[in-house]
Amino acid sequence: MKRRLMITWCCLCCLGVVQAQLKSLDSSAYKDWKTITSPLMAGTGHWVMYSLLQGSGSTRYFVNTQTGQSLQLDSVRDVAFFAKGNWISYTVSRKSGDSLFFWQPDTHQKIYWPHGRPQPLQESARLVAATIGKPGRFTVYNLEKHDSIAFEEVPKYQLYDHDQRICFQRKDTLLDGPLKGPYRVVYKGPLSDYTFHPEKKTGCILSDSCVYTFTLSGGPPVKCIDFRDIQLPAPYHPVLRAYDVSPGTSSLLLDVRQDQAAPPPPAPPLHAGFELELWTWNEGVSQRRQRKGVYNKTPQDDARFIYHPLTKQCVQVLTENAGQLMLPEGNDYRYAFLLDSHPYLYSIDWKYSANADIYLVDVYTGARVRVATNSYDYPQWSPDGRHALLYDAPGKQWLTLDTTRQQFVPLPHPPPYPVYDEDYDMAHPPLAYGLAGWLNGGSSAVLYDRYDLWVADLSGQKPTYALTREEGRAKGIQLRLQGADYAGLLNLDKPITLRSFNEHTKSAGIYRYERQHITAVADQPAYSIKILATASDGKSVLFTKESYQQSPDLWWGSANLRTTRQLTRLNPQQQQYNWGTVKVVSWKNFAGNNNEGLLYLPQDYDSTKSYPMIVNFYETHAHNLHAYITPQYPTSILNIVTYVSNGYIVFQPDVHYTLGDPGESAYNAVVSGTEAMVARGIADKKRIGLQGHSWAGYQAAYVASRTNIFACASPCAAVVNMTYNYSAIRASGAPCMFLYESGQSRMGGSLWEMKEKYIQNSTIFRADSIHTPLLIFHNDKDGAVAFTQGLDLFLAMRRLQRPAWLLNYKGEGHTLDNEAAQRDYAIRMQQFFDHYLKQQPMPLWMKEGISIDERKYTQKYTE
Repeated sequence: MKRRLMITWCCLCCLGVVQAQLKSLDSSAYKDWKTITSPLMAGTGHWVMYSLLQGSGSTRYFVNTQTGQSLQLDSVRDVAFFAKGNWISYTVSRKSGDSLFFWQPDTHQKIYWPHGRPQPLQESARLVAATIGKPGRFTVYNLEKHDSIAFEEVPKYQLYDHDQRICFQRKDTLLDGPLKGPYRVVYKGPLSDYTFHPEKKTGCILSDSCVYTFTLSGGPPVKCIDFRDIQLPAPYHPVLRAYDVSPGTSSLLLDVRQDQAAPPPPAPPLHAGFELELWTWNEGVSQRRQRKGVYNKTPQDDARFIYHPLTKQCVQVLTENAGQLMLPEGNDYRYAFLLDSHPYLYSIDWKYSANADIYLVDVYTGARVRVATNSYDYPQWSPDGRHALLYDAPGKQWLTLDTTRQQFVPLPHPPPYPVYDEDYDMAHPPLAYGLAGWLNGGSSAVLYDRYDLWVADLSGQKPTYALTREEGRAKGIQLRLQGADYAGLLNLDKPITLRSFNEHTKSAGIYRYERQHITAVADQPAYSIKILATASDGKSVLFTKESYQQSPDLWWGSANLRTTRQLTRLNPQQQQYNWGTVKVVSWKNFAGNNNEGLLYLPQDYDSTKSYPMIVNFYETHAHNLHAYITPQYPTSILNIVTYVSNGYIVFQPDVHYTLGDPGESAYNAVVSGTEAMVARGIADKKRIGLQGHSWAGYQAAYVASRTNIFACASPCAAVVNMTYNYSAIRASGAPCMFLYESGQSRMGGSLWEMKEKYIQNSTIFRADSIHTPLLIFHNDKDGAVAFTQGLDLFLAMRRLQRPAWLLNYKGEGHTLDNEAAQRDYAIRMQQFFDHYLKQQPMPLWMKEGISIDERKYTQKYTE
């Protein structure tokens, strides 16, 4: 028994020694941290390629997923897999010009390619083809067999069937056959252009003024279009090319060109001695947004014509500058949508995005009927072009197109739960959770609610049901399609991979839908898993594991993740440092509601000791529980892991907003959470700091005017006067009105509708209530929040004779891009917090300032 006690005591002592030996992070360690960028997996799943953010970024690393072999290429660019991942192409830049190489990582074979750019190398391509020498002469190379085949007088070709066959044009003949021949004649005659579909073994030919379809299965080409039958109004003419049509094509969108009239002579320049910028109250696009190029004409402004080959009708469905045309997929449809945003262009200044009137256009007659007015969203056609959905944002519901009544109507059987973002708290109507895709050719839509995927039969003949069997809701897990949220036509005969977010553990995971069952592939409470790529055969994946303590290294795994291999170990040096821990904390805010946040604690945190705490926040943070934080210089806010490593507690409360009261909403969450941390003995009430940047900079400044609980605060790039910023012009040329009326600033109305609220929420009008020392960060080239806002706050504090410092890194914008400036900012920020929260001596720059004559000679970091 005594021996066991002795062993236990020794182990505890050793643990204490290890803890004591852990180093505190400082900026000298930042250069050692690596971050992966641009990871790719070969189609075979056998090789993975990635870059590192650390260094020049021109080195590419390769890992064999089966053997663990690691290789690298230095000073390269345009790196890509091809030949199913068995080969890699890359470019080396030299003084004499760019050099292209092909490299096989398995054998280390490297081939220099001196023949210029080859045809685009597809991931599945096995051969390399390029035009070499005279025009029309191209050569196909087999890199593995070191042989080649040359073709003469071939302006266009296509390899298919795993590069074993070729379809190509030679003069006025279209030929097809094995790569090495023999070739059979598909078509002989005048030939200007052709298209070919390898999967269908069909294509189209442009001969003289006609388009013919052909099939490799036999039979003569069939004429589908005679351009002489197409009569367009002046000045339009159809573009002659091999359109992708078939004998059954009923509708075809034409490419058109216009007669090029001689341009009018340029107007003589004005010599008025001045330049006038005239703003007009009812112009669609305001002056500064015109300057940014928004005013320029785009191809969407051109007229549009639909040709019907079966009836030889040509219908103009869109006049020039009339709006945007939305067509279904394919060439067999009756209707199109016209989106006309012109009536709402002027409102972009306070809505940011233009709403639109939506018209249903009959492509056979050109007749159109308005089916939606002032719509926030665009409609979405089903793959078969026979159905369409529109999300009605004000009504918080999905609508389906009734072509008989020619109007959008509510879904016959909508999902039984909200289909809109229930946490959305801006004035703009809440967004939809989204459309996942379609089933049954497009007659059924797959919609998201908060947790699950629902199948809605648009005819109403079948009840709506949960594809994911409501397992997401039952477990508090949000399920979404892996990759893009929208996947078009879904195939339920094959497994469907779903990504997940567990609202209880805050971890991301992977689920699988197969044969009407949902299976958890990976859902771990200790870390998040994210799939980055899937092999061509679907049998393996590239993924990351990530948590606050675990760097997101690359892993290879079988599709079900039962077999996994770690491919990278980026930051083993992390084990040498006091890294810290993070957990979700909850409390009751001043409104009596449950509130969550993240609490970061030092690795050697001792609840019997007192620690300084910095409250750093933006909007919501609890969902980032498993996010890894890379030690690096700050561009705007503190680097959390560095401060935690140096003995600070960092608290990030979630903020939930009430329209018209963003400042009080921040106060409600931030101060209630801070008081909760004090009451629990976590924070020393005399040593608490506050920091926020941009939107959180506004909130931090406002909160500092409402309480004296903070020993110091650092509002960064903060708006302090909403009445001024409401009409301030951003770098994009847009005024800030949209932020207040419908966006992030959450006022929910104009300055004149809510004048008192704008004043109440503006820190500048209550600056005399601020007794907290401020370190204000605001740069003079900030394109999001005018520098004068930071200056206003500083001058208010100066006039009130309250401690304040303003950091303006001249020439920098909303955040810092210059690393030298980042290094300086890291020093001053930490010195500011260390002085007020750790009772460190005040540095000279805080004590004396830095005069304009001293700037180039001293930074006054010392005491």
